[in-house]
Amino acid sequence: MNKRKYYLIYVLMLLPLLISAQNNISSDYAIINLVDQLDSIPGSISFQNKLEVNNKGGHLQGVQYLNYKQNDYYIFSGSSDSYSYYSVVKMGKEKSVISVNKIRTKPYKHAGGFQIYNGYMAIGVEDNNERDKSEVYIYRIDNPEDLPREPLEIIERIGTPKRGTAGCVGIIEIGDYVIVVVGDWDTEHLDFYNIKRKKLGIGGESFELKYSINTENIDKSEWNNNSCLPYQNLNFIKDDFDNLYLVGMATNDNEENILDLFRIETEEFSTFKLRKIHTKRFAQNEDSKFNWGAGVYLSDDNKLRMFSCGAHILKKSEIYIYE
Repeated sequence: MNKRKYYLIYVLMLLPLLISAQNNISSDYAIINLVDQLDSIPGSISFQNKLEVNNKGGHLQGVQYLNYKQNDYYIFSGSSDSYSYYSVVKMGKEKSVISVNKIRTKPYKHAGGFQIYNGYMAIGVEDNNERDKSEVYIYRIDNPEDLPREPLEIIERIGTPKRGTAGCVGIIEIGDYVIVVVGDWDTEHLDFYNIKRKKLGIGGESFELKYSINTENIDKSEWNNNSCLPYQNLNFIKDDFDNLYLVGMATNDNEENILDLFRIETEEFSTFKLRKIHTKRFAQNEDSKFNWGAGVYLSDDNKLRMFSCGAHILKKSEIYIYE
């Protein structure tokens, strides 16, 4: 075989890899652009509350958005000294809390950051005293005014102190699978679970832990910067080509609200590689810190929005919206 033919075969073999790499770069740029379009100073919407909420010994932790029958809803996760919960706020004319839903009582009194994706809600509750056990609840929420009594699945987590916690949880559908990521105490580890979508909620099979990442020890040479914060919220997003990304939200030591964007590379949803590709800082806001609660929402028309909140649900509270 002459050198010209050998070179042609070599190029043809590399072509799929080159095309894939180019598509990845283009996808990364598109998602980064969506993040950069977010205003660093949020707008806000106030809402009322007349329901009982225990604000002692805890605070809000996550915010997610739902639209149902052309009505906007926001869901908050929260903790207290006696129970974990999530609450639902209906916007429109009401702009008020319409339900406060207890998940577990003490010791599982701390509900962490969470995510809603395509009707699935994944939310972790943990023993934040012993820090050695937690449960991740997977619900199906179609109508936020008619909530399910029981979860589809429960992921039980037991480990050494801090390792057995579930401080932030993300969920997404991709391919034939539902993927869940769980961050433990200060997000030192990320645990990836999956289940075939058709198996979810039918019994006999549950989420399987597939892969764990130690965020302190992994190779960061390809990251845009080396910092890995104690994220209080982790939300998955994906593009039209099923490229998978993870958004981490936290408030750093300088009281800055930070969004870190990670690309997730996976082989058959069994192994996962994390690479930080972008960081965006948001204006300091004493009334709204990402450590109290934050979340993102990517709409069908490819518009990204981010939300945050104050520490507690009061008689009058605010939702902060970055768009």
